[in-house]
Amino acid sequence: METIVTLYSAFVNLDYATLSNPNVLWILYGMLFMIILLENGILPAAFLPGDSLLFLTGVLISQDVFHFGLINVILISGAAFGTWLGYIQGRWLGNTKIVKSWMEHLPEKYHQKSEVLFHKYGLQALFIGRFIAFVRTLLPMMAGLSGLHSKKFHIYNWISATLWISLIVTLGYLFGNSPFFKDYEKQIMSLLMLIPVFLLVMGLIFSAWMALKRWLANKKSSQTSVNKDKN
Repeated sequence: METIVTLYSAFVNLDYATLSNPNVLWILYGMLFMIILLENGILPAAFLPGDSLLFLTGVLISQDVFHFGLINVILISGAAFGTWLGYIQGRWLGNTKIVKSWMEHLPEKYHQKSEVLFHKYGLQALFIGRFIAFVRTLLPMMAGLSGLHSKKFHIYNWISATLWISLIVTLGYLFGNSPFFKDYEKQIMSLLMLIPVFLLVMGLIFSAWMALKRWLANKKSSQTSVNKDKN
């Protein structure tokens, strides 16, 4: 709890020295790794703010909080292992009740986008899907469900993860070194830190709403079945 308070205080006060402290830094590395892994691999966690966190990470690199090479390796590994986790869920669990429940967690439009990309481009869709929230979580599971060869999947997985992480983190790094950022550093950093929190809260609300809709639909279906049986 004390560490969380320290992190919060450091972010609010833009205390880069505290954030770059080794005792705190490895906690940040671990948190970012887990967020990216979950966002790429577990459908109920698809609402986690991946892109905005990557951009913020790039900005923090420009402020000497993170080491450019190390944080990229950590984040690329998190994205690749997360995608692999999604793939084996589709491969091993198949069309089980739990997978179907997770698939229903996301709106139909994301299912449609994923299916169009996957059927049109195959595994190459991973390169495009990485840059589309929710779709990058669905595509690996669809690849697993289709029974695609795992060796080929791993190649596309690691290359696409490297491109996605490197590009957005580098953009954040370049932005953090720009004259515009230096002129409005405090205001911009406050905004960049608020965006992931806002997206997280909105994602949680959205997930709760989807769960409520499914519960109401199932309840209505059950009541209809009972009424039919009575008649």
